[in-house]
Amino acid sequence: VAPAVALHAGLEQAEVLLDVGGGTGLYALACLERHPHLRAIVWDRPEVLKVAREMAAQSPAGDRLELRAGDMFTDPVPQADVMLLSNILHDWDFPECHELVGRLAPALPEGGRLLIHDVFLDDDLGGPLPIALYSARLFTVCAGRAYSGAEYREMLRQAGLTPGTTIAPTLADCGIITGTK
Repeated sequence: VAPAVALHAGLEQAEVLLDVGGGTGLYALACLERHPHLRAIVWDRPEVLKVAREMAAQSPAGDRLELRAGDMFTDPVPQADVMLLSNILHDWDFPECHELVGRLAPALPEGGRLLIHDVFLDDDLGGPLPIALYSARLFTVCAGRAYSGAEYREMLRQAGLTPGTTIAPTLADCGIITGTK
């Protein structure tokens, strides 16, 4: 999936990508490998960045990846012209999603973009069936659920960003929605 995100993220003019809660760095590294002009920051908890460090050491683009320890809900947001939330928001309930998107948006420069890559429920929240079932499972392991494209666009609007259209699927029932400052 990471190469598909790198292909569809529209990073041709970007300078710095911030992968928020970027975990192992898989998505950031795929973007770096596809876009040789790009630099990236993976921002996550220190214990998670240990794995990202190992992944970066194995990648030809690893020298353009910065690993920054921090808490996405409390620490200052690193500067970047594109920010990626990949498979993050479905772990959180609405208030936390709004808080996080609302923290990231002001840190973007004018013309900067926030990319939400995730699964999408239909706007009526009734399906597709595999995503509705996945959303129900999320209730048992975290406070989150799957959201619809309309819900993600509203999160972006409330943060002062202009939502774009959903970008081509990166996997069945997954895609990218952009918000531009």
